[in-house]
Amino acid sequence: MPEYPTFSGALYDCATKCAFLRSNKKCLNDFSDPICSRCRYYIGKYINADPRHMELFMLQAEQRASAIKATSGNHHFVFAVLIGLCLLFAWSTYTNEKELQSKFPVSNSIGQNKAVIYNPTSQHEIILSTLYKVAEDINKKVDVNKDGKTNCIDAAVLFYKYYPDKEKVCIEINQNNATGFNHLFNCVLVNGVWRAIEPQAAFGGHSEYYMRDVWVSKYDSSMNRDVTSEYIRYVK
Repeated sequence: MPEYPTFSGALYDCATKCAFLRSNKKCLNDFSDPICSRCRYYIGKYINADPRHMELFMLQAEQRASAIKATSGNHHFVFAVLIGLCLLFAWSTYTNEKELQSKFPVSNSIGQNKAVIYNPTSQHEIILSTLYKVAEDINKKVDVNKDGKTNCIDAAVLFYKYYPDKEKVCIEINQNNATGFNHLFNCVLVNGVWRAIEPQAAFGGHSEYYMRDVWVSKYDSSMNRDVTSEYIRYVK
């Protein structure tokens, strides 16, 4: 079982960096100046605490910074701080993984400004990687069923094609005559629950990929119907 950094330890490293910058005159502001809210090393960005408690915390951080400066030299401390910041990032990623499974950065400019995931491991990364592959093909006007169009049919078939575990993905259709909604998409087994995925999410530049988030009130999950057997013939 891997060990993850504690929040208090990461916060202490951040506070020490703040103290170190001010002691070296690389930051000329007093702690908690209004401009501090723009600084990544201002601990007030990460905790909601009494200002007096933060001042006390910073007093200890300043003593730590002075001790490190006296014994290790600047370059050693900077290296230690960088390690601390990396641990802070790892901790943040670990504790917020559930939230990250529903949010990701995307771009309409396929090939630009997008995260390239070479070896996806988490299910969020696998879904994200699959969405980007679909977006690249849609951007190239790939027409899987040769109907002269590139639309939701192509996106759903491509998502099924690229998703690595065929036991955990299917192709679904949602036809709602009352609203005129007629759409092909995918469902993926996420933590034991089938979740509806919009396969054009990355291509469309959406910040979400679940159907209910992309389509909101237009999407009624009770209208979903599995049509994998009908469209699987287009997977090549």
